[in-house]
Amino acid sequence: MKHKQPPIARKKKQVIELLTYISDDLIIEEILTRLPVKSVLRFKSVSKQWYTTLSSSDFANAHLIKSPFFPPSAPVNTLFIKSGKNSYLSYTDDPISGNFEDNLVKLDSELWVENERLVLTGCCNGLVCLTAISMKYFIIWNPATRKMHKYQSDGCLNLSGSVINGFGYASSVDDYKYVHIVQDFRIEQCNSGVYIFSLRENKWRKIDFDHNVIFQIGRPVILNEKLYCVAHCSQAGPVTLCFDFEVETVGVIKGGGFHLGVMGGCLSKCNSFREDDMVMHIFESHALVKSISLPKELIFGMSSHMIGFTRTGKFFATGSSEDEVGHIRSKTLGIFDASTKPVQYTRLLTFNETVTIARYVPSLVSPFPIMEMSRP
Repeated sequence: MKHKQPPIARKKKQVIELLTYISDDLIIEEILTRLPVKSVLRFKSVSKQWYTTLSSSDFANAHLIKSPFFPPSAPVNTLFIKSGKNSYLSYTDDPISGNFEDNLVKLDSELWVENERLVLTGCCNGLVCLTAISMKYFIIWNPATRKMHKYQSDGCLNLSGSVINGFGYASSVDDYKYVHIVQDFRIEQCNSGVYIFSLRENKWRKIDFDHNVIFQIGRPVILNEKLYCVAHCSQAGPVTLCFDFEVETVGVIKGGGFHLGVMGGCLSKCNSFREDDMVMHIFESHALVKSISLPKELIFGMSSHMIGFTRTGKFFATGSSEDEVGHIRSKTLGIFDASTKPVQYTRLLTFNETVTIARYVPSLVSPFPIMEMSRP
């Protein structure tokens, strides 16, 4: 009697037989680019040709673009959390069902070869940028591929004056850039400027910064390859500073907000007053499209951040909680449900140390410099 294969084995055999009739190019372009990062990494062992192709920057970019969570307007699916010496990923498909801590994946702490504290500068296309508190270097890390590279500051990262750091991408030149904006008001110093590190060229350069503004404490955000941060101008009042990663220019937009965020692919601005409710304004092309009133249950201070919408229309935010005498007790991650009246807030995580959280999209993008690709 002929042995009958189990259903799973038969299905696997059918898939293998089907793949033998499909060209490698079609498999790579239409199938592998749509698979999760971990699956693609396993397929690198199929052959030397596949290893070379799947390791290329062209494939990494094609794979990233086909991710359903790549567009800025896509819902937040994964969070990167930097808390003290620990880093986590949180997969947020259903963020308020059960215990949110069950979604946390602690990342390998052996990556940190030094004891110096690292702060989260930003996440862009699957790359996480961490800056040393001493400003001596910064690290670009891809948690999905477990690859990282350390870049020296070469004295360009300034500890004095008002400072804004950011990490973003310019698609027109396929280049990732670290930007360090300094406004130094000391008369005897001339450190004011915008210091830019190009991963493609693997070097620093400086451009002038001649805007008479004072940076406000708050997290900068990146949208459509531009970095936004809040500032104050003595003549115009609250303004929003904008650095363009493509053309490397700094502009000033009238109107500011204590907290900036990217909500559904749009720039959001919030004003925070302890005695009043907070209002979040969402803008598209500088035009107001929506306002959401938030309860004062959560204290929004300088470490607060509006992170983005989930697939169910709720949205993540970080903030602080106070004790009975008004002292900051802990940092929190929570989720707002704007469909309820009043708006409901659910606390998901509490941290007793400094924490920064950003939207994260897994990718195959390499953290290493690519200056050799730009040479003729």
